[in-house]
Amino acid sequence: MPDSADELIVKLQHLQAQARASLDARALASGLERLTSAAQRLAWNCQRDIATFEKVEVDGEARLETLRVDGVTSDEAPEYVAVKRAVDEAKRQLVRSRAQLNFALDRLSEAERREYEAFHAEVRAQTHGQLADERSGDPPVEP
Repeated sequence: MPDSADELIVKLQHLQAQARASLDARALASGLERLTSAAQRLAWNCQRDIATFEKVEVDGEARLETLRVDGVTSDEAPEYVAVKRAVDEAKRQLVRSRAQLNFALDRLSEAERREYEAFHAEVRAQTHGQLADERSGDPPVEP
């Protein structure tokens, strides 16, 4: 005997929900690899820059201390000014690089969140597909 009208309506609703969830999953997953790899590259570059600027800062501060020990002579004044500028620039670049690293880490978190949501959309699609198949009495079909 054919399914009742109510069962057919429920089956169609499940199929419609399955299609919607499948589209959501594809939309959430699109561009994830590109977003993730770009954020990873940016994070790696920022970490490398941070290490470089921290070394410049530490080495420069140490050199400034050795110049200050006996007082800065007129011969050492140009070196002192140059080292002081390099240290100040390194500090400025450190702030910038750390901000970029935080941005990259935020992008990676966003990519993970989208990946998680895409996974759940796929699960919803499979569940609705199984519920629709149960309504029709057919064996479940993988989407």
